[in-house]
Amino acid sequence: NATYTMADALFSACVLNSCLRHAQTVAMANIAPLVNTRGPLFAHPGGIVKRTTFHVLSMYANLLESRVAKTAISSDPLQRGGAAVPVVDAVATCDATRKNWRLALVNRHPAATTHCVVQLEGANAAGTCRATILDGDAPDAYNDIDRPDRVAPRKVELTFSNGTVLLPPHSLTILELAHTP
Repeated sequence: NATYTMADALFSACVLNSCLRHAQTVAMANIAPLVNTRGPLFAHPGGIVKRTTFHVLSMYANLLESRVAKTAISSDPLQRGGAAVPVVDAVATCDATRKNWRLALVNRHPAATTHCVVQLEGANAAGTCRATILDGDAPDAYNDIDRPDRVAPRKVELTFSNGTVLLPPHSLTILELAHTP
């Protein structure tokens, strides 16, 4: 039985973000196997465990819009040893009318809430929005037979302050925004 932690979930989200950002050249991406071994689902005699990576795949498949929009990301670095990556990874999607937007935001920081400024076509996001957050009580949190829902997406409302929204530590957040171009 493989254990997939929140770290694995966020890695998966970043891979999907990269695929979406390069959608003009990445025509298709697949995952195999789907069940047991290393799959996002673990079937056992008492039921099914949805691993953290299952929730990421489900969120991307069901919550994002159909078109990938150009995304500019500026983020503080997360440093470890001699290497660094941006704390925030993101991709933006919209519908054909460019009125409905979905942003997939990954906060890679294992312990700190991150302030994320969101702008759509040059204007700061304002008000409140619906969001779905996948996070755990620790970066190594995972689901198993004894705790099948330790890591599960939760629906919330987030409020922007001067275009800024707070991303929980070590999380994937999908924002649902309406925008009038």
